[in-house]
Formats: sequence, structure tokens, C-alpha cells
Amino acid sequence: MAIRVIYVNFLAGLKQIPKNLYEASLIDGASSWQNFTKITLPMLSPVIFFNLVLQLINSFREFNSAYIVTQGGPMNPTLLYVLYVYNNAFSYSQMGYSCALAWILVIIIAIFSVFIFKSQTKWVYYEDR
Repeated sequence: MAIRVIYVNFLAGLKQIPKNLYEASLIDGASSWQNFTKITLPMLSPVIFFNLVLQLINSFREFNSAYIVTQGGPMNPTLLYVLYVYNNAFSYSQMGYSCALAWILVIIIAIFSVFIFKSQTKWVYYEDR
């Protein structure tokens, strides 16, 4: 499901790139690689930024596959952090510890998100700026 959302976001971003930019670069004699690096990639950078933030949050929320397939597996090779929080809460009835782990997860996601938002001024292109 998440992959389809990424595809739809990228397709919508590609549709928003004005055709006259490509026409002007064709007149100037730009190659396909120059079109990609100088027009397509900068114009898609807000979409890349949006998808990066969403996928960062979704990656920390990954739970279903590890729980359904192995439930952490023997000797815990597939024990993800969210599965560890779940096991502490509902298997071992340690709600307080599980709540503290969940807050740590929120703080970790916030730190990564702040880092991405601070770095966006260096690599995300907005037309109105």
C-alpha cells in the first residue's frame, strides 16, 4: 500500500513540471541527463522530501510482517523495536515499561524528522523562493 502512495506522489510531481522548461532546454541543446539533473530532479525535490518524511515514519512503525511471520523468531533475529514494545505491553504485561519505550520511539522519530526538516534548505527547491 505504501509503495502505491509513493508512485502516485511521484507521478503527481512529474505532472506538475512545466513542459516549457523541457522545450527551452531542447532549444538550448541540453542532453537527457542534463534535463534530469537540472530540471526534473530539482522540481521533484519537494515530492522526494515529502516521501522521505513519510517513509521514515512508516519504517519505524513496521510491525505486521515480523509479527505474522516469526513473532520475533527463535533467538529474536527479527525482533523489531515496535514488536518489542508490543511484546512488553501485551505478552509480559509491563505497560509502564512499554509506554516508556513508545515515548523513546517518538523522540527518535522526532530527532530524525527535525534533522530532515533542517537539511531541506540545502537540497529542496521551491519555485516561490
